[in-house]
Amino acid sequence: MTDEPLFNVAHIKLRTAVEGPFERCCIWFQGCILKCPGCINPDLQELRPRHICTLSRLTGIIADARDRFRIEGVTFSGGEPLLQQDLWLLCRNIRTMGLGIIIFTGFLPEKIPRKIRENSDLALAGPYIASRHDDSRFLLGSENKTIIEYSARYHEKLSYFEMASHDIMEEACLGKAGPGEAEIFFNGN
Repeated sequence: MTDEPLFNVAHIKLRTAVEGPFERCCIWFQGCILKCPGCINPDLQELRPRHICTLSRLTGIIADARDRFRIEGVTFSGGEPLLQQDLWLLCRNIRTMGLGIIIFTGFLPEKIPRKIRENSDLALAGPYIASRHDDSRFLLGSENKTIIEYSARYHEKLSYFEMASHDIMEEACLGKAGPGEAEIFFNGN
């Protein structure tokens, strides 16, 4: 048992060119209460433990990605990142490493906690609405989603999200899905 903050992680990709401008580490959290119909990650909606990581372990993984791959920042996705109770502490640790932070959230901008806003750089916010699906903007999903800048760090790179497609597809073998099977995770479009 630990007093350290814990995070329910579904997947981590140490280096990706798909989840925001520059090369980044991406962390997908398990669990979402919004249950948006047509969600791109329905397998991450269930509120169940996946890989429980301590704050120090997760910070160490990100520091390793920074040192090994020269990532520029970290992207949080899910599931719903804002369900992680101490996400702001992870954001603060990432900021002390000099890395940028982008958060994908289904919550409306006004529901993003102050401590998250103060310790991150950019949020792509709002629920996915299938009837408002948007193929003209990269990674946003539906027309109602907004980009909120909490710092100027990505201001010159906002055009990254205005492109319809980046024609990038990444895959990673994550482990066993069952006896003799490998679980494959595809990322990109």
